[in-house]
Amino acid sequence: MTLQSTSEAQIAPPRFALAALIVISVWLIFIIVLGRSGTFHVTADQPPVPTILAMLMPPLLFWIAMQIPSVRAEILIINPVWLNGMQGLRILGAGFLFMASYDHLPQIFAFFAGWGDVLVAFAAPLVVAKLASDRAFLASRRFLLFHIVGLLDFVGAVLSGLISRGTIPLVDTPQSTEALGSFPLLIIPCFAVPLWICLHIVALAQRRAYLDDMK
Repeated sequence: MTLQSTSEAQIAPPRFALAALIVISVWLIFIIVLGRSGTFHVTADQPPVPTILAMLMPPLLFWIAMQIPSVRAEILIINPVWLNGMQGLRILGAGFLFMASYDHLPQIFAFFAGWGDVLVAFAAPLVVAKLASDRAFLASRRFLLFHIVGLLDFVGAVLSGLISRGTIPLVDTPQSTEALGSFPLLIIPCFAVPLWICLHIVALAQRRAYLDDMK
């Protein structure tokens, strides 16, 4: 697999881009419908299983789909500049810090989820700039570190959320994370997070493909 150069690359092949847009749109509508129906509301004494499934199932299905050679080939030629630039939208995670300041979210969760997202969002333009000037940046340790940090941010967010609500009993006074199951905020953990995870998967696959091409 040979990655396209920045000057000639589109975001993705038109036919694949249209198919991806349809799938993502249907996925978003599905999450909105579930959210409106109260699917992601759980009582404080229960683990947030619906939200966790919404975060993990799409990336798992996406990874399985990537094992199909024809699908993988289409995905790997997505423009990596655009792909990594999408991580900049994680600045939305700063909203967690704002909501925690008004006691709508636990401080522990907001600290890890919010600042983690802000860090990735601010690093994304630097990664994009390097990729735009030198596609060999895909093979660098800094590129790998960016995506490892991005994925660990989600791990920290989930664990801190479970600790905050008392699902993992490490705090004396659990705090509600009910806002995360309410519309429209549920769009972040139930749609945006798994989508960003999928983008990380693609970026790491592109790095692996680039390294294979260099052998």
